[in-house]
Amino acid sequence: MTTPHTPESSERDIVLSAEKLQVGVVRVPRERVRISKRITTEVRTLEVPVRVEQLVVRHEPLDGSDATGASGEAPEELVLVLHEEVPEVSLRVRPTEQVRVRVRQVTGRQVVSDVLRHEEVDLTVDELPQESRTAQP
Repeated sequence: MTTPHTPESSERDIVLSAEKLQVGVVRVPRERVRISKRITTEVRTLEVPVRVEQLVVRHEPLDGSDATGASGEAPEELVLVLHEEVPEVSLRVRPTEQVRVRVRQVTGRQVVSDVLRHEEVDLTVDELPQESRTAQP
């Protein structure tokens, strides 16, 4: 801003301005994270030993003294129950681990730069022609 030129004052003022860089931080959403469980399957093959009962018949020759049923009676019936082992599969669900999720803040640094403008004074002196220098009172 300049002051008007008066005969009493030969001084004039000019105000210079400059830009200052002010930096702050603003908290903005970065990303949304969804956490969910999913079930995956896998085939497990195990070999399990099993036993099976089999009927074994042994034939032995008779010598006349051990003859049973020789009197003409019907032979007795013998009933046997044979057993076998079969694998039995059962599934149990048990907790295996607990997963804890939390958010932590990590502090870092980021470089910020900008172009700042400021005003400077330029002084230009123009020489007046000889006639106008002498014409001033």
